[in-house]
Amino acid sequence: MINERLTWPEYAMELAKAAALRSEDPYRKVGACILRYDNTVAAIGYNGAPPGVEINWSDRDERRRRVSHAESAALRYIKPHEAKLIAVTLRPCSECIKNISMYGIKDVYYHESYDRDDFSVELAKEFGISLIKI
Repeated sequence: MINERLTWPEYAMELAKAAALRSEDPYRKVGACILRYDNTVAAIGYNGAPPGVEINWSDRDERRRRVSHAESAALRYIKPHEAKLIAVTLRPCSECIKNISMYGIKDVYYHESYDRDDFSVELAKEFGISLIKI
């Protein structure tokens, strides 16, 4: 029997999926995992309410205006150019692509496409960021 190991991006995605389980958002649970150049875990994050903020989760439109994204939650733990990749369970939105670019991350792995913001694909290309679906 051959033991197939996960690739580093697959490993990061599995950790992102686990992080998503912590999300309190009843509509969409998103997780993110950032790996350094030596493949150690730099950060993990998930979407939810900012600390000390109460969100009315029953109002989906109001929730969208207040929820913090998994990428932002993870990025706050790293320094610019510290990491080589981020794995996110949902393709990042335009704002998150801008934030990811500020940290010098060039490889973004995602599991599911985000159909509400296709401009993020254009921005990623413009910023030299690879979007890779796994």
